[in-house]
Amino acid sequence: MLIGLPQARSVVRIFLSYGHDEYVSLASRVKRDLLALGHEVWFDVEHLKPGGDWERYIEEGLERVSMDGESGRFLLLMTPHSVRRPDGYCLNELARAFGRSLPILPVMVSTVEVPLSICRLQWLDMRQCFPAEQHETDYAKQFEQLVTALTQKQVPFEGVQQRLLNHLNPVRYDDDIQRHLPRFTGREWVMKEVEEWLESSRRVLWITGEAGVGKSALAAWLCNKRPEVAAYHFCRFGNSDRTDARKALFSLAYQLSTQLPVYQDRLNASPLDKVVVETNLPTVFNRLFAEPLKDPVPIADKPQVIVIDALDEATRNGSNELASLIGGEFDRMPHWLRVIVTSRPHEQEINFALQALDPWKLDAGGAENLLDIREYLCRELRPFSGNGALSNEIVDPIVERSEGLFLYANWVRQELQAGRLSLSRVEEFPRGLGGVYADFFQRYFPDPREYESECTSARSHLRRA
Repeated sequence: MLIGLPQARSVVRIFLSYGHDEYVSLASRVKRDLLALGHEVWFDVEHLKPGGDWERYIEEGLERVSMDGESGRFLLLMTPHSVRRPDGYCLNELARAFGRSLPILPVMVSTVEVPLSICRLQWLDMRQCFPAEQHETDYAKQFEQLVTALTQKQVPFEGVQQRLLNHLNPVRYDDDIQRHLPRFTGREWVMKEVEEWLESSRRVLWITGEAGVGKSALAAWLCNKRPEVAAYHFCRFGNSDRTDARKALFSLAYQLSTQLPVYQDRLNASPLDKVVVETNLPTVFNRLFAEPLKDPVPIADKPQVIVIDALDEATRNGSNELASLIGGEFDRMPHWLRVIVTSRPHEQEINFALQALDPWKLDAGGAENLLDIREYLCRELRPFSGNGALSNEIVDPIVERSEGLFLYANWVRQELQAGRLSLSRVEEFPRGLGGVYADFFQRYFPDPREYESECTSARSHLRRA
């Protein structure tokens, strides 16, 4: 009998994501009590069959829960096992939930670092509820809050996290990471370079590569899988939140505070109301990072990494303040804090700011990169081959035409899916991204004279305006 438990306000469908660990009894209790209130709960212990396809069952569960956009929820029980990086399977389920726009409700069952992808979300604290049968009063109280959160689609904010969120207002990255992960391929040779860098004394790893080679996908994978990554910022040209160095610092500070409790306490104790109105960038950096992280005793016992992707896209009016800050101020940080930066090569503002560093090139034409392209194509193009087999006569020309760019390989997959390309006519595929852009142009402007006329008309309109 569920004495004291709340009555369901409305019926919701819940995907219960948890680790197969010592906390499974709490997951079972939560499921049982939610079912007793009339909710529908997908819980894989009863759905996964011996010898069955685990991935397929997970997909079916998420699909069922997300069928009705209003009633679906993703309930994540966070334990050291469930959200561990790099192989916490709940992180994969979380990424898929993001892809379906399911409301995410995190529950802290045991003290862990909150996954960065949901660090903006308040979590419900159920650490005093395990085992439930020995903490019935605490469990009943927190379970009532859980039911309320499921109904309202979020855990109410309170305390330190609310204050930091209000003051620092971290940037929303939404699907920046999630959209790159489902088809991520290979890159073991890049991971080896990252491992060697982590074991070295170098503070900054600067990765360069041409547009389309896969730098952002690599950054996304690092953020999702590497346990050292404690904060990230994805720059984006034309987006004021993503190109503003000051906003980037606030966002990075908030994320770092969710991973380092000591830093969170120091940041919370600082005069944030004064910091948020400060416009001088070095001063903001000093107050958010240099001062609270200055300590003769390290507050972290392992490297903590900040990832900044597409740094070149933060250039505005011929200046890149974020790059200048990394090049001029980062040496003041404690030795355990590192930075991974990605950018295009040959960008004057970046090269000048980071001139003391040796860039590591993600070479599009390198043998390792081309092998990754091949692996990607062999996997992603199989559904379009008719009999499910791909010969070298099909794959080799596409690899060669890709010029080592993952963006091209993904474009081929999308065009095949749309029916605009066929594997039976590989010889018609354009070469490289230049050919792709030319194909786009020809498709939308088949008559060059009409395009010229439209451009002339647009220029005349602008002059009159």
